[in-house]
Amino acid sequence: MLRLLSPKGSGASFTRSYATTASAKLLKKYPLGSEISGYTINRVEEIPEFNLVAVALEHQQTGSKHLHVDRQDNNNVFSIIFKTNTPNNTGLPHILEHTTLCGSEKFPVRDPFFKMLNRSLSNFMNAMTGHDYTFYPFATTNVKDFNNLMDIYLDATLHPLLTSEDFYQEGWRLENEITRDKESPLTFKGVVYNEMKGQVSDSSYYFWIKFQESIYPSLNNAGGDPSQITQLVHNDLVEFHNKCYHPSNSRTFTYGNIPLAQHLEKLNKVFIPFGKRSNRNILKQPIDLNENVKTTIKGPVDPMLPSHQQYKTSLTWKTGSPSDIYETFLLKMLSSLLMDGHSSPLYQTLVETGLGTDFSVNSGSDSITAANLFTIGLNGLTKDISDNLEAHILDVLEAVMKEGFADIKIQALIHQLELSRKVENASFGLNVLSSLVPTWVSNIDPIDSLKWDNIVSRFKEDYSKRGDSIFRELLNDKILSKPYFKYTMVPDEILPSMIAKEEEKRLKDKVDALSEEDKELIYKRGLRLLEKQEEKEDLSCLPTVSVNDIPREFPSVRIDNRVHDGVPIQSRSSPKTNGLSYFRALKTLEASELPQELIKYLPLFANCLTNMGTKNRSMADLEDEIRLYTGGLSCNFFTHASPYNTNEVYLKFGLSSVCLNSDFDKMLSLWMQLLLETNFRNVSKLSTLIKLSTSDNMSDIVSSGHSYARSRATSKISKVAKIQESLGGIANIEFMNELAKLETEGRLEEVVIPKLEKIQQILLDGTSLQYSITTSKDSVGYQESQIAKFNDDVGFKSNFTKNAYEMPIPATGNLRNEFIQIPSHVGFASTALNAPSYSSQDSASLQVLSQLLTFRYLHGEIREKGGAYGGGASLDALNGLFTYYSYRDPQPLESLNIYDKAVNVNAYNIKEGVISDEDLEQAKLTIFQKLEAPKSVRDDGMSYFNYDIDDETKQERRGALLDCSLEDVLEVCEKYFPESAVRSKVVIGHDAEGIQGNPNWTTEVLK
Repeated sequence: MLRLLSPKGSGASFTRSYATTASAKLLKKYPLGSEISGYTINRVEEIPEFNLVAVALEHQQTGSKHLHVDRQDNNNVFSIIFKTNTPNNTGLPHILEHTTLCGSEKFPVRDPFFKMLNRSLSNFMNAMTGHDYTFYPFATTNVKDFNNLMDIYLDATLHPLLTSEDFYQEGWRLENEITRDKESPLTFKGVVYNEMKGQVSDSSYYFWIKFQESIYPSLNNAGGDPSQITQLVHNDLVEFHNKCYHPSNSRTFTYGNIPLAQHLEKLNKVFIPFGKRSNRNILKQPIDLNENVKTTIKGPVDPMLPSHQQYKTSLTWKTGSPSDIYETFLLKMLSSLLMDGHSSPLYQTLVETGLGTDFSVNSGSDSITAANLFTIGLNGLTKDISDNLEAHILDVLEAVMKEGFADIKIQALIHQLELSRKVENASFGLNVLSSLVPTWVSNIDPIDSLKWDNIVSRFKEDYSKRGDSIFRELLNDKILSKPYFKYTMVPDEILPSMIAKEEEKRLKDKVDALSEEDKELIYKRGLRLLEKQEEKEDLSCLPTVSVNDIPREFPSVRIDNRVHDGVPIQSRSSPKTNGLSYFRALKTLEASELPQELIKYLPLFANCLTNMGTKNRSMADLEDEIRLYTGGLSCNFFTHASPYNTNEVYLKFGLSSVCLNSDFDKMLSLWMQLLLETNFRNVSKLSTLIKLSTSDNMSDIVSSGHSYARSRATSKISKVAKIQESLGGIANIEFMNELAKLETEGRLEEVVIPKLEKIQQILLDGTSLQYSITTSKDSVGYQESQIAKFNDDVGFKSNFTKNAYEMPIPATGNLRNEFIQIPSHVGFASTALNAPSYSSQDSASLQVLSQLLTFRYLHGEIREKGGAYGGGASLDALNGLFTYYSYRDPQPLESLNIYDKAVNVNAYNIKEGVISDEDLEQAKLTIFQKLEAPKSVRDDGMSYFNYDIDDETKQERRGALLDCSLEDVLEVCEKYFPESAVRSKVVIGHDAEGIQGNPNWTTEVLK
């Protein structure tokens, strides 16, 4: 909940003498008041804590504001941002965001945005719609690529074609269910329409968006309410673009090491044809709160939880304006002190006591347009508790007013803030942009927001003088003495059917109003759109980088592997660690140690280890120390196949943490306490963790259904995927629901706790862990000796082994497809097949194939024609799994049919020359976007440490990817995907029509 404006960055600290010298150089490099390509420099600030210089400029002709962040970072970022106050709930700015990227004057091809995804080496390309703004960011390390994408983005936003066909495809349309069948019924189609149908199926999103509509109705729903999206017409889109997408209503942002003058020259050239327009930057206001206001709505029910315990209620206070940056910072600090972690008073009183299962999605201090809103809310309430929640919350706040906050809690929070500033982040520029946009469009100076040390230093000084009265006064003045907004969502089991009936009626009303001539026009329009989607385009107008721009050699870093007193330790020393130490430990588990029936308990064990407390200390007490000396302690279990044999599977237990170099011993001491002394017999704490784990599972499935479908499909054909499904798929959700039932029956002590203690014993009785540290050069030797001592003190043996986890391969002789029913208005479909190991040259060819299938076939069939929000093919190279997937798909069963045809269509197109060497090159570029993306120093050496992939194997795969030919792709199509290949298919969705009674399918209702 502590969502601060601080971008997490790296860089060595500046000395004061250097800073003074640098300031003089700055004035020479960026003289105030000087003009560059039609821009005037209005402000220049050095921000040494982030090793950057911020330059604010204004375009003289249009008034467009520009912020340049000069930093020695080759991951350059650009964005253009527009203020887009939403006039209604039709999703107008959201649909405009989609359609601007569907072709422009200089690049008049269908969907240049998606086509640039495989003509670029960008590590980030996107477009995003906020409450009252829309922005278009990208990041790339390649200068040629940067210039290409900047041209595309500027022309797309300022000179889009905005054709009616693109509106119908991306927004909404009436069309025959089967486009080529005039007699098939008319239905609603459209990418955004289906996307938002999926969104409103997510109870967390539904709660949040209805909250915003209730407390801040003037903002409207920028994403779009499906019931109102179908009121939007094409001309609305054109008019909204003319109104909002003008340089005078824009802000632009650049970051990195490309000279500012190059950016401004390009921007000025694009902006010159536009005159200056007077744009009143109207800041919409929330409702007045002169007295307490109460609002109640009906919301969807999670079938996996008791319906009478699904009330969600929150209290919200208006706490001032985001323009007061320091006060906004204090409010976020107060939010963290009140709600974050086991020791926070609201968590202890509201969650640990069982009043609710966890905090609601809107909880915390949030800055929305012109208002700071402070919200405290709970999920998993009964009606009685919901009705009286304000009394419980206010009692806690009154107690805090009297008792205040312990100094250790505030010092721990300060430590977290300072630690976050030191953490090196490869996406620093994007983080800066994302943190600034929401307030920048509301006229808050972005440079003031970036001056992190000023804000923290001011707080430290205030705290030294006033102590915790800073927060008590804030609590009294902004919350306890003010009226609140009470918002409740009551569970309504018939809401999904009511939404479906509303859609049916809306569709019927529109169809009934059509003449036969109208229906004929709709039929012909659908055919024209289909023709446009299928026609081969001339893409020569689109710029591209080349595979030749990719270095053939893998950029390796030095990693040292030593055995210290019998303990294997991997070390990486780098000045980029900025005074931090990154610690990791792994233990490889064998079936002879850990029986297969215990695997399903492993995620719960990991959760307990860092959340239960020990036999001598409560978690609240431990947590203060963890925050004071580390950036957090985390552990997990994961599995992977050998890079050389997919049937050789490893199951691993991992520890991970970060701390200041000087706190390394304290961090190890904390790990020792958790490993040796965790109190698994704290039944009330265990009960709380289980409730937390099951409180929002349906929302997770609805928001990431394609991932759950893939996990389920692969688990039926692969050893490693079967374990993965137990650790984090629907199987894990079902198991946690079983534990929740045991909790209500009071059987945790009898059934669950002995299993957790058995796992602890297995972990401690076995062989040595293997360790990894990433730190500064002068800390390596000392930390290695401390790790060896830690290994001995915990009681691990000095001998180290790493053997595969033996288990049978899943039987596929009678494999049946699976339909998993959930309350969602759209679906998710996946098909899975086995593939060779990571080290195989065929694996590289299959990875290229996955990109060819995605961009040359599946994107058009599943998204453009089918209306799904997304779909494609992917290769899990390490685990040897090839999958197809669709996301928020209105016709998931049809997508399965498309998957079945995909490889044959691809093979045919290669043979017929429809897929060219240019397409092959673009597929490779897409793969190398991830491989060439900047990495944080903390990730150096992790592919070897975690997955046993050494640099030699990486280099061989890199060469295989670069050398892959169309003949290689054709060969793997025929080799791995014959008609007889085992295919595992899973659909997650609501409508099982066409499946009932089919012997090839099983159906499961999640509950």
